Amino acid sequence: MSIKLLFVGRSGDMEFKVAVERYVERASRFVKTEVQFVKEEPSGSRPELGKILAGEAKRIVAALQPRDLLVLCDDGGRERSSETFATELRRWLDESPSAVVFVVGGAFGLDPSLRSRSRAILPLSRLTLPHQLARLVLAEQVYRAIAAQHGVAYSK
Repeated sequence: MSIKLLFVGRSGDMEFKVAVERYVERASRFVKTEVQFVKEEPSGSRPELGKILAGEAKRIVAALQPRDLLVLCDDGGRERSSETFATELRRWLDESPSAVVFVVGGAFGLDPSLRSRSRAILPLSRLTLPHQLARLVLAEQVYRAIAAQHGVAYSK
């Protein structure tokens, strides 16, 4: 049982990277939690959206294990409170997947083909967030959910 944060693209800005790592480290005290990056598809001067998304989806799927439970971070899902998210995360972990994998896509989002493989779609905000900030919001909410499950005061 573990949690994986799977990000399309490079680790980027050092301040965000350090902040994400801090929350991952905190969550790892309770549940093995890790970050993995997959290469983003080059867009060139005339980006072909379908080709870019398909290439990134192929890399995402290749990074998954057969028993992974996939959650896509995308604005197309049902909004949740932090409390509801914590309850869902506990249920997903209890289903004994090899890992609960949260995916934050690249600059163009996520390929629609991934939806059929995913258990849930998790919007991080109604606002459009830069990818570095979306990664940080996800890491913080995962830690908040795990902390709540273990009675840590941070989750209040």
